[in-house]
Amino acid sequence: MSGNRKKQKRSLWRRSLPLLWGLLFFALILWLAYNRTDQIEKRLSTSFSLSEWVAERWESIRPRRDATPSHGGSFPRVAHYDCLEIPAPFSDDRPHCTREYAGYTISYNTDWHLPNWVAYELLRSELNAQVPRRDNFRPDESMPLDKQASLADYRRSGFDRGHMAPAADMRWSAQAMSHSFYLTNICPQTPGLNQGDWKRLEDKIRDWARNDSAIVIVCGPLVSPGDTTIGSHKVKVPSAYYKVVLSPYADPPRGIGFIFENCRERRRQPLDTYAVTIDSVEARARIDFFPQLPDDIEQYVESQYDTRYWNF
Repeated sequence: MSGNRKKQKRSLWRRSLPLLWGLLFFALILWLAYNRTDQIEKRLSTSFSLSEWVAERWESIRPRRDATPSHGGSFPRVAHYDCLEIPAPFSDDRPHCTREYAGYTISYNTDWHLPNWVAYELLRSELNAQVPRRDNFRPDESMPLDKQASLADYRRSGFDRGHMAPAADMRWSAQAMSHSFYLTNICPQTPGLNQGDWKRLEDKIRDWARNDSAIVIVCGPLVSPGDTTIGSHKVKVPSAYYKVVLSPYADPPRGIGFIFENCRERRRQPLDTYAVTIDSVEARARIDFFPQLPDDIEQYVESQYDTRYWNF
């Protein structure tokens, strides 16, 4: 009889253990909640990554994209930051003449007979259009002809007439397509660059626009003092070209820069070999890109890039 009682007591003790452990754990939680609230909140507040913080910041400030009438094109544009693609005014005394065309805006340098920069936004909806390409290279009749390059300057020069704003990005409008052939949008590029990795990057940017709904692009020449010229207008032949890309409605927003040497060799390098931070392009081009962004967002997207986000 005594043995049965001992067995019953041991059995009751075993059945009670889970309950006791549960009560102990609950008491520990209550103690932590009462005595360590400040430390827990501080730890949680610092556990978010920088990208998560930027995503939260962007969610609070980003504009909503609503359909609006187009500006001269056959496909509608959408609401966005006013002139997000336009760089800040120059801090030096370089010549600049701003022109706004149907699909892009330029700052034109009348000393170089080249653009300082060409800027535009490319939307996913614009890539569904099929306006045919018509090669109609010509000067911009709204500017003095002696301040521009001419077709004769490129003839037998050994250089391609390289688009900055590509014709293939302007298929959403016959007018935009036509304006892309103004010589103010053209620079002398070696055939190896124009028909090679520069074109491959243009194709890749269209993929990004399809994925992200909108991509902002600024590109142009990098001119050095010793660069040669072509033609009677002494059109500068840049030693290199840059392109900066912003995906403003990604979560978080992201940016990336590229620099291509204007070399004769037709290269087919992985595009990420040309990738740099936007900050480094700004330093070389002496241009401040995307000044319309809030300072903290601008600093984030221009100081770093992650090739994993760009699907090279």
